[in-house]
Amino acid sequence: MEDWRRIDIDKYDPDLQYEPDSNGYPDIPLSEVQTKIQNIRTYVSKGQFKDGLSYALSESPFGSTQPEAKTQYLISFIELLTSVRQSEITSIVKSLNSDELDLLVSLIYRGMSLKDGQKQGGVLLAWFDKTIEITGDGPIARYLSDNRLL
Repeated sequence: MEDWRRIDIDKYDPDLQYEPDSNGYPDIPLSEVQTKIQNIRTYVSKGQFKDGLSYALSESPFGSTQPEAKTQYLISFIELLTSVRQSEITSIVKSLNSDELDLLVSLIYRGMSLKDGQKQGGVLLAWFDKTIEITGDGPIARYLSDNRLL
């Protein structure tokens, strides 16, 4: 008991021990997420960035309980964003609906927290800038109040 000040007493409180909420999304296995990742990479290799982005935004693995699956998905999403030329970003962002734009901002923020996202920070900031330029600050507020985790 030399370092008694560092004991986490909250972990012994029965009121704080709970199962995290799944937010109503079904659990997505790693194999299914890897199939989605492969589909995103296929879109990138064909140069169909707009279709790939729409697919990636519609197939986000919010229900997956495996952090590895979510991380792999975000890395492939970052690869998709980095494959697009700077001059094409605005036209692609304008083609998305409001729900897709909200999810795009959410994934950009989440991507910035990864090491791969930090390496591609300039590209992510360009996407973020173009998105906020078109939509305003609404997606930021919705991201901050969203309880879905990716």
